[in-house]
Amino acid sequence: MIKITFLPDKKNIKVNEGATILEALESVGININTPCGGKGICGKCKILINKGITTATPIEEELLSGEEIKKGFRLACQTELFKDTIIEIPSEIRLDFKKVFSSNLKGDINRIKNNLSLGTNLKKVFLDLGKPSLDDQRPDWERIKDGLSSKKIENISNLKVAVEILKKIPDVIRKSDFKITVTLQNNEIIDIEKGDTTKNSYGIAFDIGTTTVAGYLVNLKTGEELSAVAKTNPQVVHGDDVISRIGFTQKQKENLEILQKEIVNTLNEIIKETTQRAKINRSNIYETVIVGNTCMHHLFLGLNPSNIAPSPYIPVIKKSLSLKARDIPELVLKPSVNVYMLPNISAFVGADIVAGILSTSMWREDKIILFVDLGTNGEIVLGSRERLWTCSTAAGPAFEGARISAGMRAAEGAIYKVKIDNKFITYKAIKDGKVRGICGSGLIDLIAELVKLGLISKSGKLVDREECNPELSEEIRERIIKGQKGSKFLLVKGKETENRKPIYITQRDIREVQLAKAAIYAGIKILLKEVNISPEDIQKILLAGAFGNFINKESAIRMGLIPQLPLKKVESVGNAAGRGAEIVLLSEKTRKICERISKDIKYVELSSRPDFQEEFIKAMFF
Repeated sequence: MIKITFLPDKKNIKVNEGATILEALESVGININTPCGGKGICGKCKILINKGITTATPIEEELLSGEEIKKGFRLACQTELFKDTIIEIPSEIRLDFKKVFSSNLKGDINRIKNNLSLGTNLKKVFLDLGKPSLDDQRPDWERIKDGLSSKKIENISNLKVAVEILKKIPDVIRKSDFKITVTLQNNEIIDIEKGDTTKNSYGIAFDIGTTTVAGYLVNLKTGEELSAVAKTNPQVVHGDDVISRIGFTQKQKENLEILQKEIVNTLNEIIKETTQRAKINRSNIYETVIVGNTCMHHLFLGLNPSNIAPSPYIPVIKKSLSLKARDIPELVLKPSVNVYMLPNISAFVGADIVAGILSTSMWREDKIILFVDLGTNGEIVLGSRERLWTCSTAAGPAFEGARISAGMRAAEGAIYKVKIDNKFITYKAIKDGKVRGICGSGLIDLIAELVKLGLISKSGKLVDREECNPELSEEIRERIIKGQKGSKFLLVKGKETENRKPIYITQRDIREVQLAKAAIYAGIKILLKEVNISPEDIQKILLAGAFGNFINKESAIRMGLIPQLPLKKVESVGNAAGRGAEIVLLSEKTRKICERISKDIKYVELSSRPDFQEEFIKAMFF
């Protein structure tokens, strides 16, 4: 056993010789950014060894600069420990799962222009039962059924009730002087409460994203959104993308249970936070609707996702599910609460896309609409009410900040907007704090601006200083620097960053973005072929997801991420999936619409298309 000390936490731990630093960190509960899941691909888990410096591995030599290696920087996933070591964990690579994002996550159904009427199968009925006597010896259950019958509730004879509700009845009705509220759903009693609680009827909708989990608490009677909270998905410690997480489940049998617990705990935290903000009792939540991609759907349910990743890409189930909260281990809602999960479309096009199609109304539009949900996977939908086509393309994690030298998620300190003219660079960082890195929307802006100025060629080469347009100012030209591994462009000087290190975009970063944008655009071109139309026939482009919401439309067009249409035809629709989940929560009729969307949409498997590679290569050019 060897002794490891982590700074600035001053945490000491003993580990077996040969353990990696990442394994040691996990054992003491220090979470750091590992977008590639510890495969040694992204180079993001940089730590500083103060004592016990190891020889750099070939992977570290490739991903770290010579100067960093000399100072003692190593990668936590690559460095094995063989002697007592003191390790410093930089603040910029730490993950804080306690942080809550209070979003203006547009969700309120009253702000949605789709003319869907409110209506759920949930009913709350107040009953004054009258007390039993020697002349009235009806059992408690019969007394309740008779009370409901007097309120003209239909199908009383077929009314179902769970044993857990029957157990509550004697105590509840006597403590409330036989004045109770009965909650019914789909011909089943799901709750009995003391007194008149008919005004307290709430539901919560969740969008379980690979990076972010969003929850929306709503009043089921009025449709009003009471509060909304988003939190980082804690599964990111096992990798930023679904393939990494599937790989994690395959390492050890108990890992699937670990991932399920992590997501359920996050939902529990969101339930607690949203109910506290709205000042309601969580016992008055009677329904929840959940959407997410197919892998997140499986991990939430504890279903083995292993067959999603390899060809022929088979999920366990894609149909919708109506469950009870008791079916999900440790979910803090009452056991009888209904949990409705929207249907998936395929292994890589999930219920979140079904919800997005619903909330944007493209399922009933006469116009040809292109819907693009941008993330590690780019899900694309094209069509109109006549027919919809969809595909999923592996954009890779570049837009999430992984494999980009100064890349990071859209968190505090991330540059999300960049503008470059002939003389100056201006940028904006989230919360206007000290700059820590650049996120996807900032990266797209930066590359589009460099393309506009001719600093990136059509093939994606970052030009040398001597090749620049002579009209460019010296201030801009001096930012092109020749390094050991090719040219790089200085975006932010060291004095302007949190860690005092300059932020560059490198030739390798540009290649990563090329691969990501080419995958998206090639997917769009394949769907255009399927529908037999040209880009000019598209009447509207919808950019979805948190990332899509921040993207500069002009930059996205200039760099070739989406077709060149007039800017007025491109619209950011934010978290369309979360909004769709809310609609389904509040409008029972939409569940059948979602079933129809999932069943009728035509899924195009890009891996079986011989022309995809050809379109991909064409789309690599700027």
